[in-house]
Amino acid sequence: MDFDKLKVFMATLKSDHMTDDELISKTNSFFAENCLQLNAEFVKRLLEEKAVGNNISLQLIEEYAYLGAPAAQVMYGVMKLEGQGIAKNEQEAIFWLKRAFNGKNPNAGVVLSAIYANGIGVAADMQKALAYAKVPAELGVPKAQYCYALLLLENASTPVDEDIVISYMVAAANNGHAKAIKFLQDNNLGDA
Repeated sequence: MDFDKLKVFMATLKSDHMTDDELISKTNSFFAENCLQLNAEFVKRLLEEKAVGNNISLQLIEEYAYLGAPAAQVMYGVMKLEGQGIAKNEQEAIFWLKRAFNGKNPNAGVVLSAIYANGIGVAADMQKALAYAKVPAELGVPKAQYCYALLLLENASTPVDEDIVISYMVAAANNGHAKAIKFLQDNNLGDA
């Protein structure tokens, strides 16, 4: 991370002459630039470790999660959620996944959607599940498109708009998602 940029960013936070919209814009810009850089550094370190025959270490994932790399935060969150090589802690998992989601990692949205749909460590909340699934679905993530379509079908609190469900299912199928292809075929909804 460029510490000079960090100092400038921290100084802008103290400014009394900035509107809330300007502050939000500068914050989003700073984190977008630095999250991309941190993700690149994290992936580079993972590849370097793998190239010399080392297993991916929890310490490396944790280090980059704390530094703010959304890719590491997703990995760390999933490890905490499932108790993979680390103590299982659903609340901490959700914390890390939300940080990754706020860092623009679409995979975090897919996992958070499943957490809220199934009430894992939280009260089941279909509206939150839909909201978390919609973001990566709109970004073109095939698994998210498929999951979002299914959640729309299963959401008893609102009427089902079949055209929207089918459009997301078709998008997932066009992106090669096997379950979406099967869904469309099983329901005679095209030549997926």
